[in-house]
Amino acid sequence: MKNKKLNLSALFYNDRFVIVFSILAAIILWFIMATINTKERPRVIYDVPVVVKLSDESQKQGLKVFDQSVQNVKVSIRGNSIVVNRVKSEDLQVVAQLASSITQPTTYTLPLTAQKLGAMADYEVVSIEPSSIIANVDVYKEVTFPIEDNITYKADPKYFVSAPAFSTDSVVISGPETQIAKIKKVSAEYTVKETLTESKSFTTDLVLYDVYGEKLSTDKITMSAQKVDVNILVLARKVMKLTPTFTGKPVGLALSSIEQKIEPQTVEVAGPEDVLANVNELSLEAIDFSSLSMSNNKLQVDITLPPGCKNLSNIYTASVELNFNGFKSKKLSVTEFQVKNLAASKTAEVFTKSLDMTLIGPAKQIDAITAADVYAQIDMTGKESFTGHSEFPVTLVTKNNTSVWAYGQYKANVSVSEKTG
Repeated sequence: MKNKKLNLSALFYNDRFVIVFSILAAIILWFIMATINTKERPRVIYDVPVVVKLSDESQKQGLKVFDQSVQNVKVSIRGNSIVVNRVKSEDLQVVAQLASSITQPTTYTLPLTAQKLGAMADYEVVSIEPSSIIANVDVYKEVTFPIEDNITYKADPKYFVSAPAFSTDSVVISGPETQIAKIKKVSAEYTVKETLTESKSFTTDLVLYDVYGEKLSTDKITMSAQKVDVNILVLARKVMKLTPTFTGKPVGLALSSIEQKIEPQTVEVAGPEDVLANVNELSLEAIDFSSLSMSNNKLQVDITLPPGCKNLSNIYTASVELNFNGFKSKKLSVTEFQVKNLAASKTAEVFTKSLDMTLIGPAKQIDAITAADVYAQIDMTGKESFTGHSEFPVTLVTKNNTSVWAYGQYKANVSVSEKTG
């Protein structure tokens, strides 16, 4: 069987083929003409940015374009086909005419004109679409507003609940002066649905209100923060007894022998449940016996709390009064000195030969005590590296562990040197 040869000339006698061929040829020709003949058919450049530039003087006055109807436009150009087909959006700049003459804040309609950038210039601008823009010009304003608390919550009365704490106390809002002037307050708003028995943290939006209590849009302004982190501290509550503590107490003195009066006796404390569960009383700042005498027997002492706790009574000092009935005071010249905790490689010599000390204690012990019953002790703990001559604090030590102590602060001159030989 012989293969049939394709007869092209015969195809043109086929009406259907001729119709299809004519359509294809017309389309191809149209594309060619549209591409090449840009002098007759302008080419459209899309997304050409619009520049609205105010004068330097207007900018010094704080004027600024805050809003414009369009940011990019279409520009139609025609001319040399080779040049026109190479032009891109970045080769053009559309400028708002009359922008440099703006001196007042208001809304302007500004005609547009196109400028050629770069070396390619063998073409003409036929049209700009749109041909004008609407620009909103206003004075730039920046104001700091405090963040108001509008957090709603309920708490179990067994617990202390602190006021909500914000991650920032204020927000800086900037933008058109006419928009900023509408703002009356900035509020952090949130509703805690559950009854609080433990601390709660969350993040919530900042809401702007005008003078009439209506919410304002934030579309035309800039905020340093649009949200705020909130923490509500929830602590257990407990009433605790105050207990005085002492340092420098004579070895033989029983505190039970001295009547102690504390005011207040208790304070209310808030703190983590696991901390308060193990604490039933609060120890006051330690009182040094060297500060106590027959006439100086009433002191104001700081109340110290465990870590993470709050003093709900808002009383931060307690009055501690000691009753020294049956006690006496006596002046005594102490002539014996001892140095302890001196480095093994060193030797010390006390140059002070006597110290007049005021001794306080039970009347019988004070009447009987003599200089032979006591000595002044100099503790070199923490001064092991010292060499030279200086004054050091001394404390009274009774040889028979009595209930006597020395009132006041005393020092002795001591020389410390390295051992030889």
